[in-house]
Amino acid sequence: MKPAPFAYHAPKTLDEALTLLADQPGARVLAGGQSLVPRMRLRVEKPATIIDINRVVGLDGISVDAGAVTVGALVRQQALVTHDGVAAAHPVLRDAGSYAGFHTTRHRGTVGGSIAFAAPWAELAATTTLLGATITVRSVKAQREIAASDFFVGPNETALAADELVTEVHFPASAAATGFGFHEASPRYRDYATAAAAASITIADGVCSSAALVLLRAAPTPLSIDVASILGGRAVDEAAIEDVVNSLAGLDPPTDIEASGTHRRRLAVTLTRRALADAWVNAQEAVA
Repeated sequence: MKPAPFAYHAPKTLDEALTLLADQPGARVLAGGQSLVPRMRLRVEKPATIIDINRVVGLDGISVDAGAVTVGALVRQQALVTHDGVAAAHPVLRDAGSYAGFHTTRHRGTVGGSIAFAAPWAELAATTTLLGATITVRSVKAQREIAASDFFVGPNETALAADELVTEVHFPASAAATGFGFHEASPRYRDYATAAAAASITIADGVCSSAALVLLRAAPTPLSIDVASILGGRAVDEAAIEDVVNSLAGLDPPTDIEASGTHRRRLAVTLTRRALADAWVNAQEAVA
């Protein structure tokens, strides 16, 4: 099929793009187009107006400062995956990002587009939540900062207002001696994630001093699990990980055409074990 007719705009400045968003109700923003364009071709979405922001200057930079990473909305996913500074500061962005589609699609798909589209399977949604990222959004009226934990409100739903645009994402520096783990399961190679788990563990005096766990497809939005209260002050061995697994007994993942909730719950348990085990090993290596 072909998309329904639409008006097309290609602004060259951020101010111009924001003015168009304010003046064109129902407009959709085109960044990488890896999610929006297929939906338009199938006429799942029929926007009257497309605002192509690829020519907007100043949204495609990556900066690393004392372990903190700031990523512009138009940074391509592959650029994030291959950036040495990002990998050194937050290796989970590289590890999770390498699961995002295929090598080809990552050269088009953008960081801001993935976050704004908020697909339930989006790896970047999990990592922004895990790392406590802050998402900067702009409109013609104001700029505001939204915590990743508040940004994702449902499948393909965010806290963005209709006239707002994601401009950058800020990942704060991680504590020293922090390790990460990320594992994902999908029905086919690089297909949409059926389930995924992202974990971080920080070590102090040989034991876990802080930890975080975020699950994908276990709930309508990235699901943060309170593992710090379980793992704090302990070595993260098999017994400690099983205590975390036991805390997942109440998980109620959605059932859809791709997988049952029961299957996703089992995957969440397996992937949690793997992600936490990797995070612990990587944290120990960071101490050494």
